[in-house]
Amino acid sequence: MNTSALPDPRLAAALRCWHTAPAARPGTVALTGRAYFADGDGVTVLLRISGDDALASDGGVMAARLADAGVDVWAHTRAAQAWAETLSAFRLSEVDGRIVGRRPLDQAEALASDVSSAMLTTDGLRWLAAPERDSKVVRQLYEFLDNGRFAYDRRPTIELPRGAKVRPTARVNMPDRSVLVQAVSGTEQGLEHALSLVQRVERAQYAFDQRLVLLKGNPAAWPADHLDLLADHAPVGFSDQMGLVNRFLRDSTPLDRPVPPRL
Repeated sequence: MNTSALPDPRLAAALRCWHTAPAARPGTVALTGRAYFADGDGVTVLLRISGDDALASDGGVMAARLADAGVDVWAHTRAAQAWAETLSAFRLSEVDGRIVGRRPLDQAEALASDVSSAMLTTDGLRWLAAPERDSKVVRQLYEFLDNGRFAYDRRPTIELPRGAKVRPTARVNMPDRSVLVQAVSGTEQGLEHALSLVQRVERAQYAFDQRLVLLKGNPAAWPADHLDLLADHAPVGFSDQMGLVNRFLRDSTPLDRPVPPRL
């Protein structure tokens, strides 16, 4: 951590797990290194000190990302309602299109983490605004589970520790564990949603082997950088390799990373 970038030495211990750098506004630092969007961009939280309080913001990034996807967070839509509910769940608010929060200085790290988590959560709202339609790979997953006589729930509602909710494609209920599965057909948006979802369900105490992303086809059909990032947060299976998925679910046999490590 670059402690020289911090406007107050009291933040050095609280923010030891973040990378820090000066931000454009004097007295504000940019915190990175704790979470990433599926496109590889790091989640950046802006933080500054006001008296004995820490103030944090996303800098308006999330409203802009949603606007680019055609989602208006101020319209009378499900996405807008979910935006407001998500911020409330993290004890944050929206001011001029920015996610903002204020806490005592000794809660600076928790505040930064909550802003980061809210950013990842709200990034998924673009898919809330779209009607749900089962893709071919989703239908294949359900058929596989039916034929294998797995006990499972379609699109369960999973509540996160601070009240936000996510709905993966399926929850497979094995005798030793439950596994949340997110199936992705062939779009980069679907991949981004899967990454956001598995990052969030980790907060709901789902271990690494209780998450699974099922991608259409085989590893060659997907960008290697995207696969590598996704595999940091969840096992990755493929619809052309359902035998491996079967062993992962039934026997907890680990899935190999889809992209071999560089030598």
